[in-house]
Amino acid sequence: MSGGDVHLAATTTRLRTVVTAPVTPPDPGQDEALLAVERVGICGTDLHIWDGSYATGLPLIQGHEISATVAALPGGYAGPLAVGDRVAVEPVVACGTCYPCRIGRRNTCRSMDAVGVHRPGGFQERVAVPTGNCHPAPGLTADVAALAETLSVSLRAITRPGVRAGERVLILGAGPIGLGAVIAARDAGAEVMVADLHESRLDLARKLGAAVTVRGVEDLAEHVAEWTSGEGAPVVVEATGAAAVAERAFEVVATAGRISLVGVSEQTARLGLRTFTAKELDVYGSRSTLDFPAAIALAGRHQDDVRRLISHEFGLAEVGEALAFSHDNPQSVVKTVIAVG
Repeated sequence: MSGGDVHLAATTTRLRTVVTAPVTPPDPGQDEALLAVERVGICGTDLHIWDGSYATGLPLIQGHEISATVAALPGGYAGPLAVGDRVAVEPVVACGTCYPCRIGRRNTCRSMDAVGVHRPGGFQERVAVPTGNCHPAPGLTADVAALAETLSVSLRAITRPGVRAGERVLILGAGPIGLGAVIAARDAGAEVMVADLHESRLDLARKLGAAVTVRGVEDLAEHVAEWTSGEGAPVVVEATGAAAVAERAFEVVATAGRISLVGVSEQTARLGLRTFTAKELDVYGSRSTLDFPAAIALAGRHQDDVRRLISHEFGLAEVGEALAFSHDNPQSVVKTVIAVG
């Protein structure tokens, strides 16, 4: 803490502008825990908020990939948390009443109030979070616990199409989500091919267990045909958000195959409707997560691999610099982490 009745926070005050200064600490609500923030990962959403391509209210204390220790719990709390516990924060606070929430899909809540996106996040020394969004992370380092949120998105992209042991999975894009999907798919017992433009990311994919890597997508169909004896990939995970790459997913997936779309963008893909019926494809949108504890457990089984995703680290006073650097250097940055406490 910075001392007294204030603490340090990095606030995005307007587009591409972050001010780090003492602020009044949060006053937790009756169902909220007060957390002492340890590490916060920078996500693509953070960059889009910073550059204005994701609309949300400013000023805002960003940061939703949070590891922390419990500093205080509400009176009468009888859950699994104790003061001093390390936790990983599930950022999506769902309404519980809309149609997606009613059918158990709170990750797509129509009125979500996400930590660090719609409400104050982790780029501060302490943050107030609903106790139900604070998941115990015993045995995880602070760095790995912060990346549990990233891994949860990757895990969802693998569980949505029901990846099974022995299957071959093609992952398009070796950014943090795609690389996390390599970890999740390998943990499920699948064999993995990864395609990306950057050799450094493909090298990391190989270190994480990818059996085959392909640079670019121009000759992807030939590589997939060779890898699958001409059948096509049973499962394709599209993790770039690029329309041209998504279109390739439908070309190289096997007949009766499954596609998981987790890459986010506003681009429009051109797809022939005949492809859906001729191949009788199962196509899944994948967003956020529904099983955060499973992602924490996955991180625990692969802590060394999860740490490999961290390419850069900055301090709390350097959040503005970290956002600008991560935004301007996508080829060299895999995952940037802010060390808070």
